[in-house]
Amino acid sequence: MADGSTQFMTPEGIDHRHLGGDLLKRVSRSFYLSMRFLPKPMREPISLGYLLARASDTLADTAAVPVDTRRRCMERFRGSIPHTQPDFPEFYAEVIRDFTPAQSHEGERELLQRLPDLFAWLMDRPAEDRGLLIQVLEEIARGQSWDLERFGGETREGGSVSCCENASDLETYAYRVAGSVGEFWTRVGWAKLGADYASGPEDIDGLVDDGIAMGRALQLVNILRDLPEDLGNGRCYLPSDELREAGWNGEGLPGNEALLVVTEAWRARCREWLAQGWRYATRLGNRRVRFATVLPLLLAEDTLDRLEEAGERVLRERIKVSRAEVRKAMLRALRFAFIPTPQKAEGRG
Repeated sequence: MADGSTQFMTPEGIDHRHLGGDLLKRVSRSFYLSMRFLPKPMREPISLGYLLARASDTLADTAAVPVDTRRRCMERFRGSIPHTQPDFPEFYAEVIRDFTPAQSHEGERELLQRLPDLFAWLMDRPAEDRGLLIQVLEEIARGQSWDLERFGGETREGGSVSCCENASDLETYAYRVAGSVGEFWTRVGWAKLGADYASGPEDIDGLVDDGIAMGRALQLVNILRDLPEDLGNGRCYLPSDELREAGWNGEGLPGNEALLVVTEAWRARCREWLAQGWRYATRLGNRRVRFATVLPLLLAEDTLDRLEEAGERVLRERIKVSRAEVRKAMLRALRFAFIPTPQKAEGRG
């Protein structure tokens, strides 16, 4: 397979247990904590969606590969999502030649090597699953490609930075790479579990809206947490018009005062989206899904708390929750999901 000449494997040749188990665990970080608790009917399509999205993210983010090559491979990846491209062997050979040697993470290297298996697995899914997977993967890939175009190809001298233009830019990006996942998760859950997933189909649109808001919130937490690293790399997802209004003149890096004013505003926006996420969680009927949904909400809230407590340190260092806090969040999520008492739509109870 590593010579780039192999076509997609037959469905019978796909090692679903390895792809959706060991490989998923090695590349999914904290997401795997939620994934393993999902009901079995949901687990396979969501695991496959995550693996393919992570593969495209790896292609977009491999800094050792020239940005033009990354753009070309992202376009080929997007073309491979709905069907087998005629030039897939050439695309795959380029991935093996240019991208896999640059991966220091063993799991990400294997993930790229397994692209033929992943696309074969996609084509083997039932039509309803395949349609939902194609929709979310195309949306995610559009967001990743926008990110690459906006931030990936510029050389910045003297500490300059490239930003989102405005709030619409940031919200659209957050929807594409994460909010769309909330919608996908909801529609997969309803398709697989029906009334056991949540309230009736007449309320599905409201549930989808809250799922989108939750996805956007989780992405925004990542953006706020990663601000120092992003600034060091010459990029800033905070809107430039808001930074200018807060006192930045548009040259060099934004000053601390402007950054703190704008990050505070977006932390507040994030809290609003997380509140919608809690409303979503309280409407879920399946306890396993409630746990898998509540855990990332709790970790997001804990991270926001740490960011607020850190003050100006958020501009110098990456703030993270500890492993002990992750374990505590898991216990809180278990109580929320499995203790059959009325729950408030908030993360503190």
